[in-house]
Amino acid sequence: MNAKLRVVSTLAGVAMIVGACTGGATQSPASSGGAASNPPAASEATGSQPAASGAALSGSLTIWEAYGASGSAEKDAFDKIVGNVKAANPGLNVTVTDVPFNNLFTNFETQAAAGSGPDLYIAPNDSLPNEARNGLLVDVSDLTATLKAAPYNTSDVAINAATVDGKMYEIPESMKAVELFYNKSVLTTAPVTIDDWKANASKLGWVYGANGGGAYYLWGLYSTFGGKILDDSGKCAATATTGVADGLKWLQGMKTAGMRFYQNDNDAKADLISGKIAGFIDGPWQSGDLSKALGDKLAVVAGPKGTGAWAPMTAPDGFYINAASPNIDLAKQFALQFLLPANEQVFADAGHLPANTTLQPKDPIAQSFSALMPSGFPRPTAKELNNYWGNFGNALASAIDKGSDSTKLVADACAAMDKANGK
Repeated sequence: MNAKLRVVSTLAGVAMIVGACTGGATQSPASSGGAASNPPAASEATGSQPAASGAALSGSLTIWEAYGASGSAEKDAFDKIVGNVKAANPGLNVTVTDVPFNNLFTNFETQAAAGSGPDLYIAPNDSLPNEARNGLLVDVSDLTATLKAAPYNTSDVAINAATVDGKMYEIPESMKAVELFYNKSVLTTAPVTIDDWKANASKLGWVYGANGGGAYYLWGLYSTFGGKILDDSGKCAATATTGVADGLKWLQGMKTAGMRFYQNDNDAKADLISGKIAGFIDGPWQSGDLSKALGDKLAVVAGPKGTGAWAPMTAPDGFYINAASPNIDLAKQFALQFLLPANEQVFADAGHLPANTTLQPKDPIAQSFSALMPSGFPRPTAKELNNYWGNFGNALASAIDKGSDSTKLVADACAAMDKANGK
């Protein structure tokens, strides 16, 4: 997915070292302090304390994040929160590395499987099921009660989306889904239906991505046309109705009508800011930069409504603890301090939508996103979804770039997905 990562006190005391990876980086530094050569099973983590301890934290941690990919606002917010935790914990040394999002999961999986990598990283739950099932992540189910209680007040939706096969492997930080950003001075009436979108096609953009990334932005359109990807058994359901193919066909018609298509969302963001387009589908991680550029001209509404309603994937960003880390308890305690309400408000002001149900974003754009979250489709953690991204991302690219028949593209992608899943 192009999925991104996003935005939704004063504790800290960390000698922080920020190492920035360049766009061409493929590897990031291994965990400091030395990791075991063979990662322990996630369920073997010991010495954990369910709640944040009263004592100041001490020791060394390495953390990966990818917020630099989505613009300065989100990255600045992350660094500020780490700085807060730093100020409260003078004995804690933290090395933070910004990893290009396209490399984040692959780098982690490669290094963690070899017994190295960061102590923890923060990201969406894109690869959560696969990493959990391969024993690369610590089972943090012991934190469930703590996270549901004050001051964290983590939503059940977030907890459920962080759970794989009955165990929690993610410490949820915020929630996200993609909706329509638009410039109110250009689109004086927000497009609601697929016909509204077509009437304004020349003013709109769509991210269709590369290497399967566009399949993330596409998901909400399935329900718009009455389609879905998985049935309850994990078998591909995209051919059970014409809905998925109808979605691809509609996008092809929108291209003919003048809608712009983008390989990545930062290019779409630049065109919205410059006025080349008046709106495009994206997530709250872009809120900070877009609000800064457009001010009160910026607004957010749901994606297109057809025979059904727009229902994009809704899932948490959160912390994942490396099963190979020698600092598992310290990583948990750091995450809990990061999630304290005063810190989460910093992220909320940068566009993250807090998983904390009692914490409300102050920004009107973040409030708009929050109001739309209940209409989202909870992101599945079914293992069969692993074979969705490439197959349907390639189908989308073929539909847009080559104008291929949407019905055949969906049938082929569905068959390939089922074959890969042994269905």
